[in-house]
Amino acid sequence: MATQTINLPDHVDPSIVRHVELFDRVLRHENPFETIIPEIHRGPAVFYSDNVMFQQPGWVVRRNADLRPIYADKEHFVKRANSGFAALIGEDWNIIPTETDPPEHTAYRAALNPLFSPSRMMALDAWVRDRSRELIAGFKDKGECEFIRDFAEKFPITIFLDLIGVPQDRLPELRNWEHRLIHGTTVEGRTEAVRFVKSFIEETVAARRKNPGDDLLSQAMATEIDGRKWTDQEIFGFGFNLFLGGLDTVTANVGLHFRHLATNPKDQETIRNNTPEQNVVAVEELLRAYDAVATLRICSKQTEINGHTIMPGDFVILSTTLAGRDPEAYDDPQAVRLDRRPTHVSLGHGFHRCLGQHLARRELQAAAQEFTRAIPNFEVEPGHKIQFLWSNVIQLPELPLTWH
Repeated sequence: MATQTINLPDHVDPSIVRHVELFDRVLRHENPFETIIPEIHRGPAVFYSDNVMFQQPGWVVRRNADLRPIYADKEHFVKRANSGFAALIGEDWNIIPTETDPPEHTAYRAALNPLFSPSRMMALDAWVRDRSRELIAGFKDKGECEFIRDFAEKFPITIFLDLIGVPQDRLPELRNWEHRLIHGTTVEGRTEAVRFVKSFIEETVAARRKNPGDDLLSQAMATEIDGRKWTDQEIFGFGFNLFLGGLDTVTANVGLHFRHLATNPKDQETIRNNTPEQNVVAVEELLRAYDAVATLRICSKQTEINGHTIMPGDFVILSTTLAGRDPEAYDDPQAVRLDRRPTHVSLGHGFHRCLGQHLARRELQAAAQEFTRAIPNFEVEPGHKIQFLWSNVIQLPELPLTWH
């Protein structure tokens, strides 16, 4: 796709403008981790693109070392309304705590962090593993499955529904709207999806206000923010965050991880034979190698990145996909070494590190261990050519697996 015509800001040198195919929101048989990502890393550390998110222009920062200071910079970069979901339906609300900034963000995280602490998430381990085993039991004797449909999508959605106390029969409906919200290619379709998700979460919040339970929404309502209770809009914002993070990110990661294992039998066997402790390390390497998400920051105060002036209002894309394969940060970044013990930014960095990181890791570890224990040597269905969704969230639309 050629660079689109844009109104270039005066402070941007036309010679550094380029189009990044990685963000095009298109399906391709080409594996971006093997082609476009190494190609981008052969270029400048910072450049301007016409399509950083939903065809909006902005800055691309490819180096791991440059991303980390931006993640931690409260003075020059903000997240408020950076997803654009509220604006799609003509409203003004924030996804909490994702779209808030300090000191507001600090207060929300102080209230929410205890609900997602490592010890609390560790206590969910048996339940998460049981859920993965239930799904695997549904297809393990068939000798095949469509992994994305049968496991990668269902696994995090079923956990999300339990965590907010909603019956599992809502799963097909939520999966449909999640697809339209995150991967929709039309404004109309994505707008309709935002309206549905908003209605679903508001309905759930109202039910929890009336009859509190042990679910995460009820637990959040019982906490305080700077000495006061949460408003309904704030709880809604938190619920929207659970919906996005709990469904799409885990699905994307587990799909990419299992494509790797299905096409690299030695690594698959390593996971199968590893101890749980060794697989904790292995999953971190898979997270680095297959970082899937790009998030947006908005410049709030003039600053400089690697010699380039960034002005208020400029968009800056933080692509963990690029950071995870940075040749200046990792020795032989294209090699997947399951004992590498990498430090990565797949789940964010600094004060905006993913709220649900410990749950996400538990889900990914359980998926890898339980699937390889239950299923013998598996591979991609012979003749199937894998497609990748090139987007701000790299995903596989399908992954048919077979085993004997």
